[in-house]
Amino acid sequence: MQSLMTTLIARGLLSAPQLDAAKSGRSMLKRSVQELLMITGHVQDDTLFDAARDIFAGPAVDLDETPVDPVSLRLIPADRALYHGVLPIRREEGCLILGMSDPTDIMAMDEIHFIIEMPVKPVLCRQSQIAAYIFKYYQEENTVHTMLENTIDDGAAVEAASGFEAVPAEGARELLVDLGEAGGEDSSFVKLVNRIICDGVDARASDIHIEPQGKMVDVRYRIDGYLKSIIKIPVNLQKRLATRIKILSKLDITEQRKAQDGRIKIVINGRKIDLRISIIPVFYGEKIVLRILDSQAARFDLNRLGFQPDEFDIFKDAIRKPQGVILVTGPTGSGKTTTLYSAVQHIKCESRNIVTIEDPIEYLIEGVNQLQLSRFKDVTFATGLRSILRQDPDVILVGEVRDRETAEIAFRAAMTGHLVFSTLHTNSSAASITRLLDIGIEAYLIASSVSLFVAQRLIRLVCPNCCETEVPSDKLLHKFSHYLDHVPVERFYRGRGCEQCNHSGFYGRTSIFEILRMDDRIRELIHHRASENVILKEAVSGGMRTLAQSGIMKVAAGLTTLQEVAGVVDVAETGRGRVPMFLNCK
Repeated sequence: MQSLMTTLIARGLLSAPQLDAAKSGRSMLKRSVQELLMITGHVQDDTLFDAARDIFAGPAVDLDETPVDPVSLRLIPADRALYHGVLPIRREEGCLILGMSDPTDIMAMDEIHFIIEMPVKPVLCRQSQIAAYIFKYYQEENTVHTMLENTIDDGAAVEAASGFEAVPAEGARELLVDLGEAGGEDSSFVKLVNRIICDGVDARASDIHIEPQGKMVDVRYRIDGYLKSIIKIPVNLQKRLATRIKILSKLDITEQRKAQDGRIKIVINGRKIDLRISIIPVFYGEKIVLRILDSQAARFDLNRLGFQPDEFDIFKDAIRKPQGVILVTGPTGSGKTTTLYSAVQHIKCESRNIVTIEDPIEYLIEGVNQLQLSRFKDVTFATGLRSILRQDPDVILVGEVRDRETAEIAFRAAMTGHLVFSTLHTNSSAASITRLLDIGIEAYLIASSVSLFVAQRLIRLVCPNCCETEVPSDKLLHKFSHYLDHVPVERFYRGRGCEQCNHSGFYGRTSIFEILRMDDRIRELIHHRASENVILKEAVSGGMRTLAQSGIMKVAAGLTTLQEVAGVVDVAETGRGRVPMFLNCK
């Protein structure tokens, strides 16, 4: 018997790239290929059913007129029913009667047979009915359907509901948007948008990218710092998709030539999640990025950041001091904000007045006063910081030092008895000193006020579910040879790739750090405007562990791979004779 998908392609009802896109999205979205093809509009329900009926010699069943045995339902887990798009109907003569929209799917039947340990007899059903009855009978809490069911009209109960709440970008009155409200779109398309968002949250994505690319719209999730293509949607649906997201985030649906920013608040199964929306015009339409901010997943705990014990002690001592500046440096996406939030969480108490000024506020911290920058209200880092200093603060968090004015105010605040946290975009801790001097900060101000520079990067962790030993390439071993001579590694590990880690071999991330403490010798070098290389040599000779060394220690602990460390640290520069990297390596 010819397979259903082959038949659809042979009849010109489906293309091979469309089928490949659905298959690639299947493992991430945990839905059947048939359902994904219908959601994206590549195949209609009637088309799928008619083609299957032409090649399948068995019976067809109308689920609306067929009773389903509750005992038989329990034979197959809900996630497997969703993944294969099948519905157990009843047991008959020692066989399980299985509703399928693709009765030619031998692999699905083999897996079900393995799970239930009894023969399987397929019957043909419509995919739309299978999806509806899976929800009806399994009451799957994690589906978009449940989010639709749980949306309510009572604004006072919004926190308890699994629905979307839209928040205008610039502080206007908050409005409730019913997730099930079509807003001019058909319900199946609403479900597509909702599913993209819901499954992105389930997949631990930090961002969802919706990118028009010629004939298709590519939907990608950023998971553990890396983008992964999930599904492709016909480009003729791009405008409707953008319109739906604009409706939810209260943006202008008529504006397609300017960038727009907004926010959506959602609650999924009790988890409060903020979505930051960014839309920009590109050649083929509008590119949309949804930043997922999950307050429950983000645990601001210093113990979980990845500090080595000695690094942890140094950092804790610095943030417990009554005054001084602590600068956390690194590129965008290196975890700087998480580190500072964790520091604030660690030291906050009833006796401290902690105030932050951020752009934007990513997470709300109970007991902390957080100020949002606003170009409309003339609230900048500099003006906001001046206002904060009139509020009798003990601790100040400045989202970023961007200019001389902000830096000078922050540093002088530290000299007058305030503890100041901030970030800076530089590649290393020593480079931060050079950067501050370059923007015009006096050397004495840096030397007198800063107590700690912390450079950091995020690296992926080997998936514990599919972890296995490996032998790195000779090229990698040679690249890290200087480090490996001083930090012996008994075994190297990698992730083989499994369903839990979406076949990436990695699950979760941790940080590596480079902590430069201010001492008399470093202050003297700053006063004399010493070069970055001279300051780095002095810091290493004084016991500072570099980013590369910190990464190798994570490799030695079996937490990550050499390839991963090489991807975030410039080993060629830091390890090839510029500085003595291994003095006092702990």
